Amino acid sequence: MKKYVLPFVLFCLIAYSSHAQKMTPGIKGGLNITDVTSFNGDNRLSGHVGLFLHSRITSKWAFQPEILYSGQGQQFPVGLRDEATLALSYINIPLMFQFYPVRQFYVEFGPQIGFLLSANSKNDEDKVEIDEWFKKVDGAICFGAGIQVTPMLGFYARYNAGIADISKNNNGLLNNRDHYNRVGQIGIAVKLK
Repeated sequence: MKKYVLPFVLFCLIAYSSHAQKMTPGIKGGLNITDVTSFNGDNRLSGHVGLFLHSRITSKWAFQPEILYSGQGQQFPVGLRDEATLALSYINIPLMFQFYPVRQFYVEFGPQIGFLLSANSKNDEDKVEIDEWFKKVDGAICFGAGIQVTPMLGFYARYNAGIADISKNNNGLLNNRDHYNRVGQIGIAVKLK
């Protein structure tokens, strides 16, 4: 199934771009508050940054494909007093549909595919690569809301609910359970035209 995902995404983008009225590029970034299901510990604070193409389909609907670097993962306890970080780095491609009930406010939803760049377990003294414990592809359903303050500047909040088990070898840190990424995001988006 994985070999069909990229061609499907490319087909959707090409088909959409042939019908789009006007595409506006932009940059966005902000704070991530992340965790991994079935994993004990505290949330990890990280960030995301990337590019988007915003396009109105009608006066009420828009489509916005994005490509984002996203730091994900979670804090977890080690021993009685120490804590370490499960640091996961992804390139995510959300395909967001936005509905504008009023001119400057929108709600959004859409699918996301993510590609794992690296996985590390780290604390103040050590950093250990654990890429072999995690699958290279992740999937999520995203939903959120935003406000367009000016024609160029906007603010948004989004939640990405993982729908694919990210663990490959259920041992050690992973406790023989399914694990899904959960990511809350707040940020700023700037349209470049």
